[in-house]
Amino acid sequence: MKHFMLFLFLVLFSISISETCSAQKLDLVFSHKYHVEEVGAECTDCHAAADSSMQPKDNLLPDMETCYSCHDEDTKCTVCHKDPDNAGVYPRITSYISHFPHAKHIENEIECLNCHANVEKSENIYEKHLPPMTKCQSCHGDIQEPDYCSTCHAKGKDLKPEDHRLDWLKAHGISQELNTENCTKCHTQNQCNDCHRSDNLDHKVHPLNFVNNHSLVAKGNIENCYTCHEEQLFCIDCHRQELVMPRSHASAGWSNTKTGGRHARAAKFDLDSCASCHNEPGSEPICSQCHQEK
Repeated sequence: MKHFMLFLFLVLFSISISETCSAQKLDLVFSHKYHVEEVGAECTDCHAAADSSMQPKDNLLPDMETCYSCHDEDTKCTVCHKDPDNAGVYPRITSYISHFPHAKHIENEIECLNCHANVEKSENIYEKHLPPMTKCQSCHGDIQEPDYCSTCHAKGKDLKPEDHRLDWLKAHGISQELNTENCTKCHTQNQCNDCHRSDNLDHKVHPLNFVNNHSLVAKGNIENCYTCHEEQLFCIDCHRQELVMPRSHASAGWSNTKTGGRHARAAKFDLDSCASCHNEPGSEPICSQCHQEK
C-alpha cells in the first residue's frame, strides 16, 4: 500500500510539474474580465462558431484573424504574448464528452454564462470554466430515463470514476454517508435497493447473524431500516413467512375461547399493535375469524 501511495504521489507531482512547465512555455496573457468589462465584447464576438457547433470536438477558439479585428496585426503582438517569437500554441482540451451541441443550447436561449460560470471574471487562460455534471443535470435530471448517460457520453465508454475502482465496493458506504448528493448524480435509490436487497450471500450489507438480532436495531432506529425496506409491510411479510411471533404470544394464558385470555386485554389496550401484523388488505380483520356472531 505504501508503494502504491508513493507511486500515486509521483504521478500527480509529475502531472503538476508538466502543467506548470506548459503554462510557462505558452506565456500567453489573456483576460476575459477585461474584454467583458472594459471592451464590452460578447462571447460570440470571439467564439462565433459556437452558433453552428453540433459536436464538442469542434474548435471554438478564436483564430488570429478574429483577434486582428480589434488588435493591430503588425504592432500589437505583445498585448497577448510577452515573447511573440516563442509564443507557443494554446493547448486545446481534448477530454470532452462525446456529444454536445452548442448550437441547440443557443437555440433554446441558454446563456453562455449559465454553463461557463464566472468566465467573465477570469483574468488568465488556464481556468477552464467547464460546467460540472451537476450543472448539466439542472436541466437534464431524469437519470432513470433509458440510455440517460448516452445523451452526452458515448455508448460503451467506461464512465466509472477513478475512486470507484480498487476496493470501492466495500468502502462506498462511508462515502455515501458523508456525501449522498454526490452519489445521486449517477445513481437512483432503486439501484441501491436492487443491490442491497439481494441474497446478501457475502454479508456485504448486514453482518453475520443479523437476522437473529436485527430487532434491536429496528427498535433503536426504525427509520434507518425504512431506507431500503418498504416500511412495515416488509417486516410483516417476512415474519409471517417465518412464523415469527412476539414473546407474549407464547406465554401461558395468551388466548382461550372463554374469556379471550391476555390477548383480549392487549387488544383493548393497543389494537393498532395487533393490526400491524394481523391484517390482510381488502379482507376482513383476523379478529372476525374467531369473534363471529353465532
